[in-house]
Amino acid sequence: MSNRIAIPKVDIPPDEQALVRKRAAGRSGGVGALLAVVLAGIAARGAVLCVDPDQRTTRMGSGQRWGQTTLRADRGDILDRNGRRLATSVDAPSVIVDPMLVQPDQLAELAGQLANILDMPADEVREKLGRDGRYVRLKTRVHPAQAQAVRELHNPALWILRDPRRYYPEQDLAAQVLGFVDSTGVGKEGLESSLDELLDGGSILITHRRNRVGQDLDPEDVQQATDEGRTVHTTIDRAIQRAAERALADIVERHHPVAAYATVIDVRTGDILAMANVPTFNPNDLDGDAAARKNHAVVDAIEPGSVFKPFTVAAAIEEKLVTIDSTIDCEGGLWALGRARIHDDHPHKLLTIGELIKFSSNIGSSKLALRLGAERVVGYLGDFGFGERTDVALPGERRGRVRDPKSIKPIELATTSFGQGVTVTQLQLAMATAAIANGGELMRPRIVSLVEDSEGVPVWVQEPTVVRRVVSQETARQVTAAMLMVTEEGGTGTRAQVPGYRVAGKTGTAQKVKEGRYSEARIGSFMGFLPADNPQVVIVVTVDEPTVGSRYGGTVAGPAFAEIGAFTMRHLGIPADPSLLKHPPVVADAVADVEDEPLALAWGGRSWSVPDVRGRSVREVASAIQGAGLELRIEGSGYAVRQDPPPGAALPLGGVLAVAFQ
Repeated sequence: MSNRIAIPKVDIPPDEQALVRKRAAGRSGGVGALLAVVLAGIAARGAVLCVDPDQRTTRMGSGQRWGQTTLRADRGDILDRNGRRLATSVDAPSVIVDPMLVQPDQLAELAGQLANILDMPADEVREKLGRDGRYVRLKTRVHPAQAQAVRELHNPALWILRDPRRYYPEQDLAAQVLGFVDSTGVGKEGLESSLDELLDGGSILITHRRNRVGQDLDPEDVQQATDEGRTVHTTIDRAIQRAAERALADIVERHHPVAAYATVIDVRTGDILAMANVPTFNPNDLDGDAAARKNHAVVDAIEPGSVFKPFTVAAAIEEKLVTIDSTIDCEGGLWALGRARIHDDHPHKLLTIGELIKFSSNIGSSKLALRLGAERVVGYLGDFGFGERTDVALPGERRGRVRDPKSIKPIELATTSFGQGVTVTQLQLAMATAAIANGGELMRPRIVSLVEDSEGVPVWVQEPTVVRRVVSQETARQVTAAMLMVTEEGGTGTRAQVPGYRVAGKTGTAQKVKEGRYSEARIGSFMGFLPADNPQVVIVVTVDEPTVGSRYGGTVAGPAFAEIGAFTMRHLGIPADPSLLKHPPVVADAVADVEDEPLALAWGGRSWSVPDVRGRSVREVASAIQGAGLELRIEGSGYAVRQDPPPGAALPLGGVLAVAFQ
């Protein structure tokens, strides 16, 4: 038997049609009301956004609709005293990519194409193409021909930005004076750093429209920043600077020093005509030794040695303690001062004050200092500018050190008189020497004479400035006569003679301080001016730690002084005295070569002016073209015999200079 219980069927009658319709109408009304509320809320929110939009929403919409690019204005030029460009700005294209517009299926192919065009590793290109973000610099400072090849890909994810790039037409000329500009456009070291606010042209933000897929709608050649940097006119004479650098290069070849540097000053104005340093560097290529960027003439405070003696003598003559013809007992070359002993390298008994300078007597200088007393010695050294900055427009200038007269000991006063225990910069030494050369007035050094805006209107002018009178004209005349004896027969500076000109100078050889103690290393110097009877220029040459041959200043620095002096006289058109040419001394062979001008491109604002490269080596031509945005095509080897385009032709960025060598 089955235990299943039978359930009877119940017939449920259907709802009335009117009731069903009424219920459906109620539900439809509820849904409609709900939709009306939602739509009203959306409309209200839309109205609020129109009247007072949310900033985040606005930024998102703007980012999709508009693109932004920061453009830097051209940096101002730096010119030499004759208007030659030492530093300028040229356009250097950069390749920009928008990774959001790179199609995934095209990534590998596009990376390969760009790697081939831009000479970049394919992995690096692929990584940049796959980054998050809308603006990635693929490569900066590309060759114009490479930029054109990228354009020809016609890829909406790529575009070209023309960035101003700093270019130094004279390569390594005055590199430490000029400094350089880093990748962000900020001046580093030299005038580029100290005058950065004047040279920097600032930047502007360029906004360009995009369509719904992110492609730019505005023309590719967007406007450039118009607030260009100021033009700086320096006092540097390009030819004299080059001559000084070549003379220092000869020192390096002969004596292998740690460094050598020279400063040339216009006696009348205090203008710095040259400030040269070796080793040096090319600011177009910063891959070299960073130590070569050091401007020793202003940042090295060194013990000067015997080049200090003319200033001690000047103080004694000005105080009327002696004249140039007065005699002083130099004790035969050895003098006891307390428990200390002072030596002369050239022993003598009685010397005149002029002979004290000629034979560089430490004993004679010490005795003068003790007769003057600490207050007067230190006071005159301060008047000559030692122990204080010159305020030249170059960064990193050192003050130097002169002992306090209130605490100085007798032996310290004696050693100060011949340049030991005191530190000075070469620029201080040059300006003090110029004070003797110009009749007793200390000039303020001037390396910038004029700054102009982009329209050529002067915005700053520095006139030659007299700081103070240090000694009388008569004192300066007597010290000059004593310094003349240094380069005459029997003096310590005969190798600094310049044929046809009388040279007043002084040699110096100082022990170099290392780790707080005097070492066996030496610093050799020669300072002087010419023509002595009508001084025009002061030249100071310093050789830091010569390691080959002599270490004495007259031997290592004197020939370089002669080389620079001979060229400068010819360059400035100062005639030689025929009576001094009867028995001309031997001058360094390199003097005849310094007038050979290095190859240099001249930037005309839109294109380069092609130099005459005929007769030049492959290395010279390649060095001149480097970094200029031009393509050099070389045929053969040896020296250039033909070129296309010819000398003087205008060659735009990306142009080709074809040179045949044989």
